[in-house]
Amino acid sequence: MHPYPENWDEIRKRIYRRDGWQCQKCGATNVQLHAHHIIPLSQGGSNEPDNLITLCKNCHAELHPLTTIWWDRLAEKHPTMNLIFRIAQILFFLFILWMIIRSVLF
Repeated sequence: MHPYPENWDEIRKRIYRRDGWQCQKCGATNVQLHAHHIIPLSQGGSNEPDNLITLCKNCHAELHPLTTIWWDRLAEKHPTMNLIFRIAQILFFLFILWMIIRSVLF
């Protein structure tokens, strides 16, 4: 497990402000928020803002079984799945970015 930096509380709050204190998956507000790593630290991701997104507690819980447990085990058994996993993460990030841009422009 990768440790969080000493200023993690500041980092996550900065992400919440950037994302309008709103879950970027379901749009919920006034709920418990989490800063989610788009590319997990265990997969080479970072704590940089471009790798973090605001999710509510429920959406974060739904997302993690797919990204950390099931995919990691599959990637261990089938190394080519690691590449597919990384592509899926990038596509998810692009989808979220598109949703944000769409909500601003339209």
